[in-house]
Amino acid sequence: MSRTKQSLRLCLHCASGAVLLLTLGDRQLNGEQGAPKPATAATCEFVGGPQFGGIEPSLAVDANCVDPDYNDKTFVIDSTQQQTLKLPDGSEVGYTEVKGHFPPLRKQAELPAGISKSPTTANHNVFWRFPEKKYWHNRFFQQTYPLPIESLNTVDNRFAFTNGGFTVAVISENPNAGYRVIAAAAKLAKEYANKLYGNSGRIYGYLWGMSGGSVQSMGANEGTTGVWDGIIPVVIATDGLNVHSFCWDGFHALAIPESKRNAIVEAMAQGSGRDIYAGLNSEEHAALDEVLSAGFPRRGFEALQSMPVVKVTSAMQNVIRVYDPTYEDDFWSKPGYEGIKPPAYLSAAKVDGYTTIASIERSAQNVPTAVTFAKVPPLGSIGAEGLDYYVYAADGTTRISNGEAFSLVGKLNENTLTLDKQKNDPVLLNALTTGGKIRITNRFLLAATFYPRHSILDNGNPAYNQYKNADGTFKYVQRPQTPIALPYIPNVGASGGRRQTGQLKVKTIVLENLSDPASWPYVGGFYAEQVQEAMGPREADKIFRLYYQENASHGAFPFEAPGKTGTTLASVGGILNQAILDLAAWVEQGVAPPRSTSYRRDAMNQVVLSDQASARFGLQPVMHLTANGKIRAQVGVNQLVDLAATIEMPPGAGKVVRYDWYLGGKDFKFEPETKVEKPEAVITAKRTVSFPEPGEYAITLRADGQRDGDAATDSTTPLENLAQVRVVVQ
Repeated sequence: MSRTKQSLRLCLHCASGAVLLLTLGDRQLNGEQGAPKPATAATCEFVGGPQFGGIEPSLAVDANCVDPDYNDKTFVIDSTQQQTLKLPDGSEVGYTEVKGHFPPLRKQAELPAGISKSPTTANHNVFWRFPEKKYWHNRFFQQTYPLPIESLNTVDNRFAFTNGGFTVAVISENPNAGYRVIAAAAKLAKEYANKLYGNSGRIYGYLWGMSGGSVQSMGANEGTTGVWDGIIPVVIATDGLNVHSFCWDGFHALAIPESKRNAIVEAMAQGSGRDIYAGLNSEEHAALDEVLSAGFPRRGFEALQSMPVVKVTSAMQNVIRVYDPTYEDDFWSKPGYEGIKPPAYLSAAKVDGYTTIASIERSAQNVPTAVTFAKVPPLGSIGAEGLDYYVYAADGTTRISNGEAFSLVGKLNENTLTLDKQKNDPVLLNALTTGGKIRITNRFLLAATFYPRHSILDNGNPAYNQYKNADGTFKYVQRPQTPIALPYIPNVGASGGRRQTGQLKVKTIVLENLSDPASWPYVGGFYAEQVQEAMGPREADKIFRLYYQENASHGAFPFEAPGKTGTTLASVGGILNQAILDLAAWVEQGVAPPRSTSYRRDAMNQVVLSDQASARFGLQPVMHLTANGKIRAQVGVNQLVDLAATIEMPPGAGKVVRYDWYLGGKDFKFEPETKVEKPEAVITAKRTVSFPEPGEYAITLRADGQRDGDAATDSTTPLENLAQVRVVVQ
């Protein structure tokens, strides 16, 4: 067998008793057969027919069935190499890295009737990394994300290898791959591991995914058995959120001017002493209430501080355009929509007018590169953000579009639109002629910011209660929801053709962060309530946990944020790693993890946690910090300030091992850390400071807990939180 990268295939379903040859870099391995398999494995079956929007039906995947498209016959190994990982203590771990792929299996025209979105039209790269046998403890770890971003689809080798696991990664080129491809890659990796390690025992698998990866994870924990034994959806996107959240973000930026959004952020800061509603008029006050009641976290506004309104269209605009094509016109022309009697901020932002093409610049290949218009309609309060450039045919009435391409894409400078080289559809470009008609408008962008009011979801999500009357009727005219509400469509594709039901088949831990501007904190509790309703509280407790982390933003990464952000947000990658290990202990040893975080949801769908670790539970330290006994202290120049803190670990979470201070310096750097000599579940930290110049000083205390009280700085499982106070020096 060749040692080159060219199309090496892996035979994993050979007849029982056969000797299997695996290419491993420059050698071959005679592997023993692993755990016995059926002589002829059943084919995994699709459940139902095509989903709305042309999405594939859900595939029922179990331990033994074979995916009809993704299996040993279609998987191609590109290379195997021996690699070495150097650990912080200087030791080394050798590992085998296998790179392969599932190639495209069909062209778009070859898809079955009713299906337009299938992973089989795309390529899917696969990475396996197997540590040397002495490090392996019959586990594998896998991270997933629906877009081809390597860092969100791979697992840290050090964490995996030092905790007994090989790793599986799939870099998919199709966002609708769901869990099919990642499940097939995991099952093939198990069989490869059986041969490589001479293993006949059970292999346990653990999957997690952040943000969009949470959607795949929540499809897998309800749609599969026997592939993974534990799954962790992180900063989750419940059904509909990843459409409506962009709309609400844009609405916030549209209704409240940037200067006032900045003031809201300053007022939200710990110890600011300011009212978040100060300076807002009645319309702006109502808009802020609407976004908060939708669940946007109070501590998440800093991420949106300078957000342009166009963010609303950055991810999901075509979902609305494709599946609700009359919405734009209806919004501006029919009773019951805001476009009929627009609020002042909506009128001030609107741009809409017709023009003609004065000239067209073209490349050497005669492709249009820039268009100069005879005139541009007056720009509104948000300038050229989100402008569409609709192209009309020679008759002046027929608008040109092609599939999901509706508008020219480019950057406007005075009367000239420089066209984006990558994002413009050839059909629209070919329709451009000198003297041709163009409509320049932001009507769709502005209408989309109001879309949640007109597409209330039917899944019981409390964010939409504000749009209902006391008798349950709707305050606003509703868009058609047949066969399903439009905002569900992206999740259905990413979750493998499934809606979230809460009926879990795999042990699951959800991680949710309270300062997350993308995955709004209440959705973690909403999903937990779905699980409890579907399974009953007692059964849910046997299979499900929810952990909230305060002072943490989107994701769960092991690194500290740079600059000012690092003084306001905790790094919670260590909490994710600890949750993975707790999940493994739960599965493999029957050791139940710490209790779910106790929370309540207030009248505005804001998540509120207990002030006491003994009542909050979860994994993160609970911290209380004061300056002269308060969260805001006013002192004179060089006057002493007493800082006092209590750091407490929740029951069973571990011990406090270190902490460090940031004292408001302009460099945003923390002082050298203080290691706790005798780690305990509860410690206190005190110090006295003074400030030589007037000003406001935001002070941060950052602390790490660790399950076993291990204070090593290279630990992969620090449990971090922080607390802040403000000192005003006059």
